[in-house]
Amino acid sequence: MKLPTLNDIPKYIFLTVITTVVVTLDQITKIYIDKNFRVDELLTVIPNFFDIHYIMNTGAAFGIMSHLSSSSKIPFLIGVSAVAMLLILYLFAMAKKDKTLYIVSLSLVFSGAIGNLIDRILLGGVRDFISMHIYRLHWPVFNIADSAISIGIGLLAYELLIAEPKREKLAATEE
Repeated sequence: MKLPTLNDIPKYIFLTVITTVVVTLDQITKIYIDKNFRVDELLTVIPNFFDIHYIMNTGAAFGIMSHLSSSSKIPFLIGVSAVAMLLILYLFAMAKKDKTLYIVSLSLVFSGAIGNLIDRILLGGVRDFISMHIYRLHWPVFNIADSAISIGIGLLAYELLIAEPKREKLAATEE
């Protein structure tokens, strides 16, 4: 792994600002929900589309593993989160400073992972409350950190599968 140089400062500013904003918004909204709703409480905001439904997700994404005992599940999920965050930091450190979309996408995924890791360490589960649905077709309940992770993964997929190959193809035709 290469050590950061002064030329890398702008990408670390991206990481710091995005992480600060996402984690702050994530924790503020979770604290607000925690103080104003009971677990399993449901508030319809837009009928057949958007509810606030406060749940405690003790599993992984989409509630996977929620049926397992906490004694083995929580350390495992914390460990997986920590390894994923270290991998993201490694990819971030290796990223060229001109790969802005790549840097932003990794920053979003990293910040979302931190937001959910805070909950998992302090509470043994993740506070979810955003419930999107069209009538009876429901998306799993999520939070701001989950949104940052999803947007980051979407941007990362676009960068790696569409934008980068386009740039490479364009560069090859210019040679």
